[in-house]
Amino acid sequence: MSIRKTDDAVLESLGSGLQRERLSRNLSQTQLATEAGVTRDTVRRLEAGESVSTLTLVRVLRALGMEGSLDALAPGRGPGPLEQLDKGPAGRQRARASTRREEPASEWRWDEEGS
Repeated sequence: MSIRKTDDAVLESLGSGLQRERLSRNLSQTQLATEAGVTRDTVRRLEAGESVSTLTLVRVLRALGMEGSLDALAPGRGPGPLEQLDKGPAGRQRARASTRREEPASEWRWDEEGS
């Protein structure tokens, strides 16, 4: 059974993780805010687990050199509709069972004559 965190718990976890990262880099909230182009109060709210805009989160992650962690949030990009159209009907194939044919096993019989 999977226990899901509440929205507030997720925000608090994110905020404390960002705070640990900031402290490990020996940055003050003011220094991080300046680097991210936000106010110190915004960094404080983010670290406290309060709601901030997505743009603010991206700016803080970029300032910490962690923008690559956003890649884990979005699924990989598949082919778009125009790319699929260019490939035609053969561009996408369904998974199917093996087409390898097996030789039929020889029929088993009682050996009545050898008894």
